[in-house]
Amino acid sequence: MPKQRKLTGDAVLSAAADLVEEQGYYSLNISSLANALGVKPPSLYNHVSGIEDVWEQLALILLSRMETAVRNAALGRSEEAAVREIAHAYRRFANEHGELYRAFTNAVSIDGGSALGSLADTLRQVLQPLGLPRKNETDFIRIFHAGLHGFVTLERAGFFKNTGSTVNASFNALVDSQILILQNYRGK
Repeated sequence: MPKQRKLTGDAVLSAAADLVEEQGYYSLNISSLANALGVKPPSLYNHVSGIEDVWEQLALILLSRMETAVRNAALGRSEEAAVREIAHAYRRFANEHGELYRAFTNAVSIDGGSALGSLADTLRQVLQPLGLPRKNETDFIRIFHAGLHGFVTLERAGFFKNTGSTVNASFNALVDSQILILQNYRGK
């Protein structure tokens, strides 16, 4: 067993995130987490209610980290360049943290999906100077997010091999189509 460290809720979740990144999302369980922390499994129940709780908390960690990546990508960018950079930051994040990104689908179960609100709020802030009518913001954010999530999920699953065009070119075409949708909503 690894050296035992002071057990806190944050330490449990940090170890869970590390285990997911190292060994895979679906390999995480209470026993493997306890082993990584150098404690017996029952000790974890002082900090989490079970593996479902750990997965929900990992989804929140993922959303927080993704929001930071997206927000940083938009800094200093204007108009469509910000949207383009957000898309590339989203894809980079999903590919660099692929196993943790699997927690994204669990985010929907947290508070009926309101956990996604912070990511949507970041996108709203970026879209505000673009002149997108308020009534179209939600539609665009959903379309934008669905396109990105769908693409990176399929890419990570290996669906884009031997397609005759490069995956990067396909991703850029997706982003270009998102920009066209944005321009349409803006009335250009």
